[in-house]
Amino acid sequence: MITADTSSSATERYRIAVRELCAFAAREGDLDLRFTPSPTAQQGIRGHQRIVRRRGKDYESEISLSGCIGNLEIRGRADGYDPRRNCLEEIKTHRGDLSRQPANHRALHWAQARVYGALMCRSRDLEGITLALVYLDIAADATASTAKDESESGGASIGASQDEQRLEAWWSREALEAELARLAARFSEFAANELAHRRARDSALGTLAFPWPAWRPGQRQLAEHAYKAVMTGRELLAEAPTGTGKTLATLYPALRAMPRNGTDRLFYLTARTPGRALALDALTTLVPEVVENAESPDTPAATLRILELGARSKTCEHPTLACHGESCPLARGFHDRLPAARSAALADCQPLTLATTRRHALAHEICPYFLAQELSRWADVIIGDHNHYFDSHALLFALTHANDWRSVVLVDESHNLIERARGMYSTELDARQFHFLLKQLSRTGHPAPLRSASRTLARQWRALEQLGPENGSSGNPSSGNDSTDDGSQQARLALETLPGDFLKALTQWTGAMGDWLAEPDKAATPPAARQQAARATVTQAPEQLGLIASDTTTLASSTTPSDSSPTSTAASRRLEPDVEMMEAYFAALTLTRLAEGFGDHSLFEVELAATKPPRQATLTSGSSSRSGAASAAGVEAGAAARPRKPRGRSVRQIQPRLRCVSPAPWLAPRLRASHATLLFSATLNPPAYHHRLLGLADNAVWLSVESPFRATQVQVSRHRLSTRLRDREASCRPIAELMARQYQQRPGNYLAFFSSFAYLEQVASTLQQLTPEIPQWRQTRAMTEAERTTFIQRFTPDGQGIGFAVLGGAFGEGIDLPGSRLIGAFIATLGLAGFSPENEALKQRLAQWLESDARRRVERHSTDGAKEERDDEAGPLPPVIQPLKADDCTYLYPGLTRVVQAAGRVIRSEQDQGVIHLIDDRFLRPEVARLLPRWWTPTD
Repeated sequence: MITADTSSSATERYRIAVRELCAFAAREGDLDLRFTPSPTAQQGIRGHQRIVRRRGKDYESEISLSGCIGNLEIRGRADGYDPRRNCLEEIKTHRGDLSRQPANHRALHWAQARVYGALMCRSRDLEGITLALVYLDIAADATASTAKDESESGGASIGASQDEQRLEAWWSREALEAELARLAARFSEFAANELAHRRARDSALGTLAFPWPAWRPGQRQLAEHAYKAVMTGRELLAEAPTGTGKTLATLYPALRAMPRNGTDRLFYLTARTPGRALALDALTTLVPEVVENAESPDTPAATLRILELGARSKTCEHPTLACHGESCPLARGFHDRLPAARSAALADCQPLTLATTRRHALAHEICPYFLAQELSRWADVIIGDHNHYFDSHALLFALTHANDWRSVVLVDESHNLIERARGMYSTELDARQFHFLLKQLSRTGHPAPLRSASRTLARQWRALEQLGPENGSSGNPSSGNDSTDDGSQQARLALETLPGDFLKALTQWTGAMGDWLAEPDKAATPPAARQQAARATVTQAPEQLGLIASDTTTLASSTTPSDSSPTSTAASRRLEPDVEMMEAYFAALTLTRLAEGFGDHSLFEVELAATKPPRQATLTSGSSSRSGAASAAGVEAGAAARPRKPRGRSVRQIQPRLRCVSPAPWLAPRLRASHATLLFSATLNPPAYHHRLLGLADNAVWLSVESPFRATQVQVSRHRLSTRLRDREASCRPIAELMARQYQQRPGNYLAFFSSFAYLEQVASTLQQLTPEIPQWRQTRAMTEAERTTFIQRFTPDGQGIGFAVLGGAFGEGIDLPGSRLIGAFIATLGLAGFSPENEALKQRLAQWLESDARRRVERHSTDGAKEERDDEAGPLPPVIQPLKADDCTYLYPGLTRVVQAAGRVIRSEQDQGVIHLIDDRFLRPEVARLLPRWWTPTD
């Protein structure tokens, strides 16, 4: 166990937020996420503002408080204070039945209120204070925004409102000080250890040496600019070719700068699992002294605490169980066993990889995923995925914000971040899934609020097809229409404003659905107070609900009506929660949450499936004989029959999605929250594309590192062949003949990349017919991890053959095949996204955003005056208002990035020799050639 260093405790204090202190010292019992009163940030802010508006004019909100006790400096912001009543309020927003809140959650809230109360008594020299927990149901009807003044009542129901519940207690100053001392005592020893660890860490990093006797070409240049960016708190966008040693060139200066600029945490983020492994290897090389210090027992075991984070789906031990003690054994007593597990993990002298963290967690019978989340609070260097910082529910960003950390963020493979972030902030609802779900939930047997909300949502869902331009939509949508062979119509609507009625119905449905999923049987017969047909919803993340996949036996085992019960028929028609239902619910929550940030960087799309044309009314001989009046009217032969009124589309024929066009508005706040951010990759050309769409600051530094490789190491050839869709069949034989000639000239291992699996199969089959003696292996759709490994293992140093792959797939980047394991590549595509209504809608909306973004940047410059001085060695900044064409941003730049990444598999070291064949006549165009690596000297 780590012991405290008390030598300087009198002068050195550990700073901690009130919430973090209580989370450490006051939590106990099970891990229970069934009820989490934490909505999104925007909803929480609106909820707090709703409470403040109800209070009197003397009411104070967001009161900054701080105080010292022992070796701790405690800081925080109290939600509200009424000086007339001497009442301090801790406001918590939630949704639904407060009785579902676990007791340990309520105890934690009281602990926070008591700490704020103690600090308030110190600040205002009070002898005592009334503490109030105010629970605001943000889903309830808030029409009564002006409640009675609190001074009218001294009881627990003052300012009574249907959406507000209040708990009060008076505490003396002495009692609050005792409570504060009790919590501080629980954390004091740990704080002393943390202070000692920080001193040891900074001392070791201050003398950290580069692990190799010499730098690679370009590596020192990258390291120098990385160090300057960290020291000056800037954003650096760096393009460094493969082989530069980017991992060491960014980690080493960031670590050296930690003690000098007071860095609290270092985050290394990658897009793929192999990137995490490279970072772990580099850290092991950089800090070999991460071993137990036997000479000084007061020094923590690890000089540098290194933690690897993984996806929840890959680290959960019981993915079919809900995250609470009644379901999962690793959630039962989690907070009681957490201190011992935490201490054991932090005392480990090895990096806390996924396997190491799992070992510690299972040894103490707690969840590995949530132990890793707890360790994130105490690790120095955290290695994770891009989404651990940039996603809307990102853990590392949340911790940085809550603890006011000075964090440095290193983003490897940052050429992927634009598309990754678009995926993080885009979502769609499965129309077929919702079609059957809403139909079932509308039936008798489910709670009335859920039935009503399901019917309303289905009605508003069907109304989406009326939002086209022919119906005068206010969103100025663009649409694409295609006719099928049978005359039916397909359409796609791209709306620039949100369909308000649909979003309102969706939020009401998620509210009713959330109540039912939490307690299915209780929600089936709710009390009168909970019969609200229309509710707004808190947009919780899946992890907030505490469910990965539904455990139907746990969720539906409380009661089963007997056959003689009057409700047995209804109960038999009632659905039970299952995995598919939870997926639909989470998708709806995500869409409503992302809708809060909808702007000119977003699109709301509605895809309308084909429908059969309306049937024509006909008159048969039988029908005319039965209808004398019709016969008497004398319908003329050949007259046009009147069409029947067309039926609208059903829910399953209407696919809604919210699409992120530019992730910059989402990413920019996260970039500004860090002290410094370094984004680096081998392919960041043109820099303005990444600068603008990633939301980098106007004063971000651009660096392009010269390649360590020589032009003589690779022979790059461009071929005047068309690989366009209309020419693909004719191109198969010339491409196969080119591959055969190259292989016969120099047998060895090659990779061939194509734009689609169909094109891949066509060329591979043609080559097999021409030269069956050339070994070949092909990438297939939905390959398993084992199949991908087998594909890569075919590239042996003494192997021969051609591997066929799809450009932009699993084998286009992130694989390392040095030397003779790969000696050449054929790239038969520009990698352009297909021309489609979806991509055209994205292009049109992106053009609007690029124009407005340029206007906003110009306004900032005119307001701020002269630009900041730049480091001349970094080279000129890319002009922040560089003209960018939306067409290039949609098609050309992403495609060429994939091409250069795939070609980069060939030359991996200064000893490699290889060939690259670029097969498409468009590679000869100047605007395309400018995007290829500068060190290439292609021949035609």
